[in-house]
This record gives sequence, structure tokens and C-alpha cells, in this order.
Amino acid sequence: MSAVRSSNTVSAVSTVSAGRVIDGRVSFEQLLSAAGCVVLALLPGIPTLPIGITVAVGALIAVRLLYAVRGGDAPPMALRFGIAALAIPLLFLQFHTFNGLGPGTALLSLIAGLKLLETRAQRDIHVITMIVYFLSLATLLEGESFWLMLYLIAVCWLTTSTLLRLRDGAGSVAESWRVSLRHAGKLMGQALPLAVAFWLFFPRLNGPLWQLPDDGSGATIGLSDTMSPGDITDLAQSDEVAFRARFVGTTPPEEQRYWRGPVLHDFDGHTWSRTAADKSQPPVENPTAKVVFSGPAYRYTLSLEPSPHRWLFALDWPAEWDNGQASLSEDYMLLAHDTPVQPIDVTATSYGHMRATAPLDAEVRDRDTAPMPAGRNPRTLGLAAQLHAAHPDTLGYVQAVLDLFRRQPFYYTLKPPRLRTDSVDGFLFDSRRGFCGHYASAFATLMRAAGIPARVVTGYQGGTFNRFAGYWILRQSDAHAWDEVWLEGQGWVRIDPTASIPADRVERGLNDLGAGAPQSSRWQQRTRWLPSLRLELDALKLFWRERILEFDQHSQERLLEWLHVPEPDGQKLAFILTASLIAGMMWLTWTVRRELEAAPRDPLQRAYAKLCSRLGAIGLARLPHEGAEAYAARVAAIRPDLDEAPTLCLRYSALRYSILDESADGGSAVQVFIADVRRFKPRDSRGSRGIRSAANAPPSVPG
Repeated sequence: MSAVRSSNTVSAVSTVSAGRVIDGRVSFEQLLSAAGCVVLALLPGIPTLPIGITVAVGALIAVRLLYAVRGGDAPPMALRFGIAALAIPLLFLQFHTFNGLGPGTALLSLIAGLKLLETRAQRDIHVITMIVYFLSLATLLEGESFWLMLYLIAVCWLTTSTLLRLRDGAGSVAESWRVSLRHAGKLMGQALPLAVAFWLFFPRLNGPLWQLPDDGSGATIGLSDTMSPGDITDLAQSDEVAFRARFVGTTPPEEQRYWRGPVLHDFDGHTWSRTAADKSQPPVENPTAKVVFSGPAYRYTLSLEPSPHRWLFALDWPAEWDNGQASLSEDYMLLAHDTPVQPIDVTATSYGHMRATAPLDAEVRDRDTAPMPAGRNPRTLGLAAQLHAAHPDTLGYVQAVLDLFRRQPFYYTLKPPRLRTDSVDGFLFDSRRGFCGHYASAFATLMRAAGIPARVVTGYQGGTFNRFAGYWILRQSDAHAWDEVWLEGQGWVRIDPTASIPADRVERGLNDLGAGAPQSSRWQQRTRWLPSLRLELDALKLFWRERILEFDQHSQERLLEWLHVPEPDGQKLAFILTASLIAGMMWLTWTVRRELEAAPRDPLQRAYAKLCSRLGAIGLARLPHEGAEAYAARVAAIRPDLDEAPTLCLRYSALRYSILDESADGGSAVQVFIADVRRFKPRDSRGSRGIRSAANAPPSVPG
């Protein structure tokens, strides 16, 4: 009796707190659930939404919940209309349109907040859940992350559960959520085969169907077309992936894994930049016609991330590439014709060495030996004159400058001191501490001061091998800068002055570039499993991109060939899709009918069926003609030690055939019975084994 009173008390408290009805139509708990779904759907899009929309929607949700907590209804219609009349025009003034993914998502977010503000009846909750589904779809159109899709699936799962909980049901709030989540998961699982059939066999265009025009706002930031002291140092502290490379056959050694990016020619004494003319379209003449490649050929596929720039990173020296939308510039930069706002793959072939077959063009020579503005870095110019007088030949002078870095107390550090306007003077004579950009800038300046054509090349060097998927990862922390000088009879030759620094003068803190293997921090040494986990997750990300996001028309054709479909075309594809959908609907119909026929709808009946099932598992199956009381008598006669089983059978009979008030003691007694059945776990015994063959009939659905 005390257990029943306790259950009644808990049930009453749950009814008062969670089931408080607002205006007799929508409960506070239902309103809170809907608001939570809206917030969860908006969270991934907050970085791209206008800050005013985020604040406005949050305020609308807070106001509606505050009204509900105080026991009030929705705000007056005049207030709701005034907020909508003010917010929607302001949103239009910001975007000047409601067309497009960004403005449309912002408008849909605002509508979700306004609809929640006026929610009174359960039909309003239905509308809000539909808005949440569309918000999730809009977020998925804007992002391509595997984890984002998992998150949005979870949001849709929770939203579907909220929709299912609008049905009146017995039990506590926790029990109601448990049942709704299970049913929602089952619905999504049943829809999965149909979704897979549509994804595999729905006719595709040349690109993925879900892609929309991109304004480039989501492009990642990496190297730019300028370099000042400290720029690459900032990149070296970023762990963001720049691109991935998968080699076919031989992999070049680390000293040859230089991934070429922007080539910088102009120097004002502090900042290097690309020549204005070089930022236009690449020349018509292919520069590879004036060179001879030597050494092993390295063939590889680049998986490049979106970028706000046109250059594509290729291994030195690129000779061939399969992207018809890219060309090679005069300074051997692989340039796309359009800015890559979506991930792209490029297959290319590069050689380890290159020799020019023609003399350096006079215009190029003038450009790459151009002096600095007058009065800039005077001490550097004096040092260059002194070294060139002692080493008049080009090779001797180059070696003298490298020996200067090697023998003098120059240090390689990720935290160099700040330099003033004459940055090269400050680095060579004052600080003598710098990153790769400092050394590349100083070396090129000294070369030009001696009349030797020189330029700065920025890009990436090295990389991390992902042993789980067989490709190299180049992160922003692998950013590097080196030089190229023109040597008569050879052409442009790569010189990396950073590599001249001895290991004992390298101050390590992060992943250092071009100066040996990176050192792990103490925290990384204590968590040796973390690098492997990161590589596995990156392999999963690449698989998601290559196999799912880039599943296009050609992928579909390869799938049909794998299925041995002769001469696949659109008609056969439509036939396969139709057959798949029919098979899926037949399977879905069969599973639903089986559930409707087998599973009792009444909670009390389901509990008794579970009791019979557990007794049947130990050889005491209920006979088809056997009622609850007769079943209890037989179980008591065969297994006197199971005194709880007959009691439960008799309680079921009393609850099933007695007239009880469902809203009072009756409902609580049913919940207590269900809980007792859940706890009941009978044990088998040696004496019951002989009964199994005689009582082998399967338990029927109790009546």
C-alpha cells in the first residue's frame, strides 16, 4: 500500500510540474521541448546567421517561455503582429532579398521564433517541428561535415520524438520520452532503405544535387599573395588541413616534398608580394616547353580544400595535370581559372629536378633583380657588397650566404621579436631570430643586392602520413617559405636557407617546418593515442568526401557496372530505382504488419506478455487456451519456488477484469505491476527441464 501511495505521489507531482496545461491546449513541457528543438537546429548555423537574427530568435523563445512559466497564454496579437512587422522588413533591408540559402535560412529562423511566440495549440507544435526539419536541411546544404550530418540526424530524431509525444499516453515523463525516442528511431530506421535507394539510383546531374551556388564566404584562409615577417609564423600555429595528397607508386623523400604555392617577386623592404601583372590570367605559352625535367616522376592526387585564391598547390616541379580548368603560370604556379569554392581533386605529375633550355627573359631578369626603394635596409646592402667582393662567382656567393646563416648565431624560432620597417636589417644584425619567412626574405634580398635573380616561394613542406588510409596530410602548420635563384646553365634552383640552421639552434615549441622532425609536447607524450585517433578521423573525413559528397553521375555509372548492368542508361536507372522502391515498400509493409499483429497495444497486456515470455524461457510456457489464473495454478504446482510468478499472474487477472479508475489508483497499480514484471527475472532449475518438451507450445498473446 505504501508503494502505491508513493507511486501516486510521484505521478501527481509529474502531472503538476511537467504536464501543466496552458490554456488547455499545449502543455508547458511540450512547449519547452519544441523550443529546445528549435535551439538545437539553429546552433550549427549561428556563425553564418546575422547576429541580430540570433538575438531576436533567442529573445522570442525566452519571452514565450516566460509567459508560460507565469501561467499565461501567448502574448497579445497586437504585440506579436508588431514584432513580425518590424523584424521581417529589417531582415529584408539587410539582405535586399529573401532568395538564396543565406537569406532564406535567416527568414526561416525568424519564422521559427515568431511561430513559437504565438504557440497555443498542439497544431502549432506540428508547424514548429516542420520548420525544424527545414532548418536542418538548410544547415546540411550549407555544410558538408560528417559530424554535422550526425548532429542533424540526432536533432531530427529528437524532433520526431517531440512530435510523437503530442499523443496522450500513460506513464511518467521519463517513460514517455523513452517510448517516443524508441518509436522515432524505428521510424528513421524504416525510412533508411528508401533514402539509400534514392541516393544510389536517383538520376544525377554532373555535380551533386545538393550543392548550391557559393559566395565563397566559407572558404578557408591559408597562404596569401603577400608575405611579411610573422605571417607564416601565425599559420604555423594553426592545425587546419590545407590539402591532402595520395601518391601513386613512389613517394618522394622529405627533402623533395615542397608543395609550390604563391611565388612572390616584389619587395618594398618589408613585405614581399606578387607582381600585379602576375595576378591576372596565366600566359598562353606553356612554360614547360622551355625546360627539361629529370629525376623520378611522382604521380599523385591532390584533394584541395576550398580557398579564396586561385592557386593550386603542386609538388615541385609540376609537368602534367588533369584539371582542364587550370594552367601553369610563367613562374610555375598552378592556377585555377576560377576560385575553388568547393573541394576539388587534381591529379598531377611532378619531377624532382628541372633544367632550363632557354636563357632568362630580360623582363623577368629585371623584375627579379629589382632593387628595394632607396634608403631601405642599408646595412643589408653593405653586407651584400662585402660578401660579393669576397665571392664574385654566383655559386660561391650563394654558399657564402648560407654559411653566414650556418656559422653565425642565427636561431630558428616560432616566436621571433617584432621587426621595424627595415625588417631585413633588423633580422640580420639585431635579432638574428626568425622563422622560415625571415630567412627566405633575407636570402632573396642578399641575392638581388648582388645582381642574382631571386624570388620567394611560399607553400607547404613535408606533411603527415596517414597510415590508416595511405595519404599525406598537409596542414597550415606545414606552411613554409623558400627561395629560388637563377643559375646560368641550370635555370631556377630551389634554395632553402632555413635548412642551414644547425639543430642546436632550433627553438622548438610547435611543429617546426623545414628544420627536422617535429617534437611532441609533454601533453602529447602522455596521450599517445591521440595522434592515431586524429588520423583515423581524418581518414573518415576523406572517405565521407570521396565516397559520399562526390558521388556524382560517373560514380553512379561505375556502380551500375559493378552491378553488371549491361549498357547502363537513364531508362535502366529509373527501372532499378523503381524496383528498389517497390522492394523497400514491401519490406516496410511487412515489418509494420508484423508489429501490429504481434505487439499488444495495451501497456498492461504488453507487461503480461513479457511475463509469459520470461516464464516460457525456463520451460513454463503458457498454453494457448490457458487463462491467467489457470496459468498461475500450474506454475505454482510445477515450480513452488517461484512464488512471485503466480502472484503476478493473479494481479494481472485482477487488473485486467476489475473496474478501476484509470486516473487514480488504477493507473498507479498498472505502473507498479509493469515495474514488478520488469524486475522479475526467474531462474531455470533442473526439475523444470523435463517439462520443456511437454510445454513447448509458444506463448500466445494473452487475452
